Amino acid sequence: MNMAAHIAAHGGWVSNELFMELALYHESEGYYSRNVTDIGPRGDFSTAATMSSLPARRLVQHWSECCRALGRTLPIIEIGGGNASLALAIYRALGFWRRLRTRYYMVERSPALRALQTLACGNFLRVFPSMQKALKHADGCAFIFCNELPDAFPARRLIHRADSWQELGWELRPDASIVQSARPCRQLPASSVFSQPLPEGQIVEVHESYHRWYTEWQALWKCGCFVTMDYGEPVDTLYHRRPHGTLRGYKAHTLLSPDELPALAGHCDITADVNFTDLLQLAQRNTGDIVQLLTQRDYLLPCANLSDPAEAHLLRCPGAGDHFRVLIQNRFAVQ
Repeated sequence: MNMAAHIAAHGGWVSNELFMELALYHESEGYYSRNVTDIGPRGDFSTAATMSSLPARRLVQHWSECCRALGRTLPIIEIGGGNASLALAIYRALGFWRRLRTRYYMVERSPALRALQTLACGNFLRVFPSMQKALKHADGCAFIFCNELPDAFPARRLIHRADSWQELGWELRPDASIVQSARPCRQLPASSVFSQPLPEGQIVEVHESYHRWYTEWQALWKCGCFVTMDYGEPVDTLYHRRPHGTLRGYKAHTLLSPDELPALAGHCDITADVNFTDLLQLAQRNTGDIVQLLTQRDYLLPCANLSDPAEAHLLRCPGAGDHFRVLIQNRFAVQ
């Protein structure tokens, strides 16, 4: 995409949040909107769901437990299902009779991925562009889950300067190069990161756009469970030995530094690690909900076949085992 033209149209400087919004979700040039081709070995990045059926089996087990607790068969809502590999694995894990009794909804912002998901899953799922529409069709009660969703939301990026914070963004230079630069921060986003003792020059990311999105639909969700799986950590360890923050890109499974992102904008994934303390605090604001945060290893273990090399590897490898977290939000009292 012509990122230079987009930045010029916004006065020569854009925040990192707007940069990511354009690069990932621009209607005609964004990576997720038009240019993502596949996820997994043949794509730009892989997820746990593309490596093993274990996440699908665990989610089906968890869904069954939630249904028993509520005494009803809950619709399933998956958010941001990528190439539908996890949906297909859940289709197989449900088995014939449970598939017949279960409504499966997908929430997907990307038109390209909505078409791919529909093609891959056929009548098994129904795709919606928003949580509000999916929850309406589920009558407000659902088992909801997402795998690597919050990290795909545009993130604000800030740098600690003495006793203040500045907003990091992208500046268009006279020679048409695009470089990172800082501007005064008018208002800090709400985040637990600002209560941490951080050194001069520390860069942090805040997924404020995810916080807004999450808040928009919570009142429409009456009961069920919301499972969030993603890579990240609690705030007290998130930036340990990461003075430059966690922003990065992926192209054909190759790690890209922030400085490489403008040239590949629209043609690569862009992500930042999730602050799970922020997500935990958002969930805990919903009075009466039961909230739990654990590692992905601990979440998957009840269904794991440790004699299977692929599943054993998924549990013990540093990325999927330790750096991934699972946030569970139970809402068993009907709102």
